[in-house]
Amino acid sequence: MPIRFDQLDHKQFQDCHQVGMTESEVVELAQAFRLYGFYRIDLDTGHFFATPDVFRIFGMGITDGPLNMVEFRSRIHPDDMPMLMESFERTCAEKQSYHNIYRALNADDQYKFVRTVGKFRAKASGAGEIVGITYEFFERLRTAAFSDGEE
Repeated sequence: MPIRFDQLDHKQFQDCHQVGMTESEVVELAQAFRLYGFYRIDLDTGHFFATPDVFRIFGMGITDGPLNMVEFRSRIHPDDMPMLMESFERTCAEKQSYHNIYRALNADDQYKFVRTVGKFRAKASGAGEIVGITYEFFERLRTAAFSDGEE
């Protein structure tokens, strides 16, 4: 499966203030309909910090402090791990953004697709960090659409 690297600087930033919304409202709305977690990886220590929805997405118990990387890695499909590792390496080396769609185990030990979008962020000192979001790629609930019956 090919890896797609995107640069964020070519996309026009959508300013939520233009329509009278705040950043908090945008985050609230994004999290309202699916598990939507945020993370930060400190490149100097290797520690991976995540919000509770990241733990839920991967079917892990929520803990304080850094995420257990051994457990986390065991929740990702083995065939997808090389792609994720290459993404982290290239992001660090080239100071760029990335996104991956890959398979992860949920709390019922069933594989589902998730998307991770991340970017390199420089720090005042040290190697920097990777920050990003992870969310379920497909809806957790079934949906229905109706038409007026004219075909």
